[in-house]
Amino acid sequence: MEQVIAEHFPQLRASQQKGLALWVYGTILAGSACQNAVIAALLILGTVHAVRQSVREWLYAGADKAAPCQTQVDVVACFVPLVRWILSWWQGSAIAFAVDATLHGDQVVALVISVLYRGSAIPVAWHIMPANQEGAWMPEILRLLRQLRPALPSEMTVLVLADRGLWSGRLWKRIRDLRWHPLLRTQDTITFQPVGQRRQVARSLVPGPGHAWVGCGTAFTVRRLRRVGTLCVVWDEGQTNPWVVLTDLPPTKVGLGWYGLRIWVELGFRALKGMGWQWQKTRRTDPDRVARHWLVLAVATLWVMATGTRVEDADQQGVPPAHLHTPVRPTATRPTSPPPRLLSVFCRGLISLQRQLLRGRLWKRLWLLPEPWPAAPLGLTTVCHEAT
Repeated sequence: MEQVIAEHFPQLRASQQKGLALWVYGTILAGSACQNAVIAALLILGTVHAVRQSVREWLYAGADKAAPCQTQVDVVACFVPLVRWILSWWQGSAIAFAVDATLHGDQVVALVISVLYRGSAIPVAWHIMPANQEGAWMPEILRLLRQLRPALPSEMTVLVLADRGLWSGRLWKRIRDLRWHPLLRTQDTITFQPVGQRRQVARSLVPGPGHAWVGCGTAFTVRRLRRVGTLCVVWDEGQTNPWVVLTDLPPTKVGLGWYGLRIWVELGFRALKGMGWQWQKTRRTDPDRVARHWLVLAVATLWVMATGTRVEDADQQGVPPAHLHTPVRPTATRPTSPPPRLLSVFCRGLISLQRQLLRGRLWKRLWLLPEPWPAAPLGLTTVCHEAT
C-alpha cells in the first residue's frame, strides 16, 4: 500500500507517504476513519502510545508536532495527483464532477468537488471552513475547480453538476472558462426566452408531470445576469416540481436524465459518514487538520470503489473476482445499464479489501469503469426546441 501511495503522491516526503499509508490501512481495516478505531486496527504495528503519536502527528502542522519543524502535508498539492490516480484507472473519455457541501454538526463545513461514480462519489478536492462563521463559499469553490484543471486532459468531456442552492453566474463562467460543461440546476421560477420565442417562466414550458422540454435560448431577465445556453425542464411523474437545469451543451447532446447523477454525491457523503468512514463521529475541528483527514477519506474511498468495481464486474460475469483481471466492456449480450444493486460498490469493495489486507496480498489490477449516464425517465413526452 505504501508503494502505491508513493507512486501516486511523489511530491510527499517519504515520512508523509508512510503516514498516509498507515492512516488508509487502518481506516480500511477498521471500517472507520475515527482516530481510536484506526489506532485499534493498527496495534499489530506497535504500542498504543506509539501508534497514536504517529497518526496524530501526520495531521498536525509542523509547528504543532512533538519535534517542531516547518513541514506538513500540503493537501492542495495532492488534488491533481489524486485526480490523475483516478484517471490512471478510468475506463472512459467522459467524467462527471459534483460541487456540494457537507456539514460536521455545527463545527465545520466541507466544500467538496467529487467524481460521480457507480452510485457514489469520490472526493477529489475540498476546502474546510468553520461552520459557525460568516464567509463566502463561491470563491473557494471556484478556486478548487481551477486547481483541478491541470489533471484533466483537454480531450476529455467533463460535466460539472451543482444544485440550485449553489447557482452562480461566476460558477457558470468558471466551468466554461475551464472548457468543461456546466449542468447547473436553477429555480423553476426563472425566466427563459427560447430562440425565436417570447420570454416565459421556465416551469411553464411543460404542461405538467410526464413532460419535458429542452431547447436553446437566454436565461434570466436582468441583462447582467443573462446566460445563453440550453435549458432542460424535466417533470417526471410523482414529482411535485420539475427539474430546471441550464447547460452549454446543444439540445441534442444533453441527456434529460443526467442531472439524476447528482444524487450520487449524497450517497457518497453517506459513505464518508454513517454508512462508511464515520466522519460525523470525529471530534476534530481544526480546519487544516480536518483537511488532511479528508485526504485519508478520499484515498480510502478511491481504493474501496476500485476494488468494489472488480468485485461487482466479476459478479455480473459469474466468475470469482480473483479470476477477473481486466475490465469488462459492454457487449450486445451484456446490458450497458446494470441491474439495481442489492449491495453498493462501496460495501463490496470494503469487505473484499479488508480480506486482502488481512491476508497481506492486495490486488494489483484495479480499474474504474463508469456506467452510462442516466437515461431520461420512461414515458416522458419531450419537446426539443432546436431553433437557431
